[in-house]
Amino acid sequence: MAKFRRQKVKRQHHVVQGIEDGLKILSQIPAVDGVIPGIIKPKSGGSLGFTFQYLTASGFKLIGRSSGAAQEVFVITPDPSSVLHALVDQGIIPSFPESLPDQS
Repeated sequence: MAKFRRQKVKRQHHVVQGIEDGLKILSQIPAVDGVIPGIIKPKSGGSLGFTFQYLTASGFKLIGRSSGAAQEVFVITPDPSSVLHALVDQGIIPSFPESLPDQS
């Protein structure tokens, strides 16, 4: 699959059905420079939605879950804290550690 972007979301990999709406909301946050869906792994269980994983050098990583699969989602932003607060406010993620370590 060729690489291209649609509304800040990089399209190199397939996207798990069920997390597309969350990716669209992520891309509309002004502090988000890019959203990169990553590896998809089969998972059992019925939990749906996104969970915060950890900070990265360029932003942070989420896991997007749909029925039967989980996908890595990397968010590129210079201000991870404000984006994470916006995601909690919009109900996209349930929570994240308030004391985030420095990204340096």
